[in-house]
Amino acid sequence: MPSINLGLKKQRDPTVNKKKYQFIYQDKRWRRIRNLKFKNDPLCERCLENNRVHATEEIHHIIPFQTGKTEEEVQFLAFNYDNLQSLCIDCHKIVENLIRNKR
Repeated sequence: MPSINLGLKKQRDPTVNKKKYQFIYQDKRWRRIRNLKFKNDPLCERCLENNRVHATEEIHHIIPFQTGKTEEEVQFLAFNYDNLQSLCIDCHKIVENLIRNKR
């Protein structure tokens, strides 16, 4: 039976992207830069902007490295210290939802 397009958005499998780029999180450069960011910014940067204090629990890529169009861009975004943000879990969820809703 033919399918009818009802204007519904096709759901993407989020695990596909995660599997494709999982090597980044295994790289010693990522572990080193992540640890440095934790050390330098132990408090959630987003909370501090809003006069709250919470410990950093996640290191977030401001510009997702998966958006890189070439392998060089992916590597630059993944391992660029200035592209990282220290966040608590709650702020990380908020930021990720904002990014997801923009797509």
